[in-house]
Amino acid sequence: MGWTELLKPNTAKIVITLIVPAIVGLLVTHRIENTVNFYGYLLTPRLALWTGEGIVYVFNRFVLLWIPFYLAACALVYIAGGRRFPRGQPHKGEDSQSPS
Repeated sequence: MGWTELLKPNTAKIVITLIVPAIVGLLVTHRIENTVNFYGYLLTPRLALWTGEGIVYVFNRFVLLWIPFYLAACALVYIAGGRRFPRGQPHKGEDSQSPS
């Protein structure tokens, strides 16, 4: 199994990815209301900020948190399957076995 198989989406990975923000939100804020707001930040690509003179739209960096959340879900599903992470291909002239 290679990295493409590890990162290929399936139902378990998507469900875990959607649950992880709730866990992170509860651990960080200790309030359910703030966890719901955290989902709002994760789903909003642009934020409107008042500068005192007008509204400025800026890129919301919280959207990028979906990447580590999905990678964590991939790792959890992979480890739960009892498998080890894939390693790179051996270089020419090397064998795939480690010395004992």
